[in-house]
Amino acid sequence: MQKAGDIARKRVERILIEDEVLRAGFAAFPYLVMNDTALSVGARFTYAMLLQFAWQEGETFPKQETLAGRIGLSVRQVRRYLAELQEANYIKIERKDRRFRNTYIIKRVRSKLRKRR
Repeated sequence: MQKAGDIARKRVERILIEDEVLRAGFAAFPYLVMNDTALSVGARFTYAMLLQFAWQEGETFPKQETLAGRIGLSVRQVRRYLAELQEANYIKIERKDRRFRNTYIIKRVRSKLRKRR
């Protein structure tokens, strides 16, 4: 006999992932950012990559070179996308000292949600 939760899950699931590798990890990507057409597609994807690093254990302060390599872009293009995200107030970039890497602060998007309503 099937459990009620299993039956309910089957009714609402529309995407099934058979590949165990795909099930191994993901980044929660806010629809608000995903659907913000004022941002370029590259900026939205860069935001997703920052989220991927934010949820990792270990290196959570990616170098721009690392981001560029993972995305498949030049460092210059990644810098443009990061600047675009910062200008749109989705992230804040801080560097306390030139010897250290940037710190990327993922800002609250709640204020943007209020503006859309």
